Amino acid sequence: MVWPGPTAMVLVLIVGIWAFVGGLVEIFATFGSGETAGTRALFILGGLVSVAFGVVLFARPDIGAVTLALLFGLFSIIYGISEITMGVQLRRVGGDVHSILSAAA
Repeated sequence: MVWPGPTAMVLVLIVGIWAFVGGLVEIFATFGSGETAGTRALFILGGLVSVAFGVVLFARPDIGAVTLALLFGLFSIIYGISEITMGVQLRRVGGDVHSILSAAA
């Protein structure tokens, strides 16, 4: 909190390292698993996207900090909407189960 600029830079570099290494591990783990060709292709594609994201964060860490903030905000909004939707569905299912149990008793 004392140095927000360097703190944001270190955060971007940590996320860049995590994305790059995670992407490489995902690519190499794909060949060790006994998955079908379509699943392997999706794992490789996901790994390549992670590696590319890590490289972009290393190349432009200043823009990376803003991008991470926007992605985190977008993730939070989507996660919140999905939680609200799941709660409404759970409440609807709970009411159905309650009416079935009371009718059976």
